Amino acid sequence: MEGLSCFWAHEGIARKLISEAKYRYYYDYLGELLVDGLSFLDRPEFAKLREFLGTQPVVVGVPLHPRRLRERGFNQAEVIARQLSKRFEIFDLRLEVETGLLKRIRDTGKQVGRTREKRLEAMKGAFVVNSKFKHKNSNQIQNSKFQLTKNVLLVDDVWTTGATLSECAKVLKQAGVKQIWGLVLAR
Repeated sequence: MEGLSCFWAHEGIARKLISEAKYRYYYDYLGELLVDGLSFLDRPEFAKLREFLGTQPVVVGVPLHPRRLRERGFNQAEVIARQLSKRFEIFDLRLEVETGLLKRIRDTGKQVGRTREKRLEAMKGAFVVNSKFKHKNSNQIQNSKFQLTKNVLLVDDVWTTGATLSECAKVLKQAGVKQIWGLVLAR
């Protein structure tokens, strides 16, 4: 990944709101964290992110395993990705969300409480590019949204060790994505 940005420390109210969104289905709370988080974009430490956003990347949320998605009923990373896309219009950025580009093919279970090594091991080979986005004779992404840009803004709720985003980024790079920037609510 070319960079990573986060809006909040994963503690206090931010941690509580993310937890409530994921486990008690109050996913509207994620939008509240975004509203305040996007106000940070004017700060100097977000200059590289602003520059990357100027490349008009496609926004991709980290996928859940289908079983986990059925249990939860929503993917918090996709909720964040969609809300980000809407909120970026305030800054005259029209970023499209691409759902389904990545697939989680292995149920990795919950990462909470695992060591860094266990998290890294759990994520190995967990993601692939969805075959409907691949060029017929290669692993390269072939899709109209990628004709204008080969960049991806990869979105998740929390960065702990980086295992999930790193594995997603590896798969996307192998499929021909030029640049990837990670954006999380909290770290």
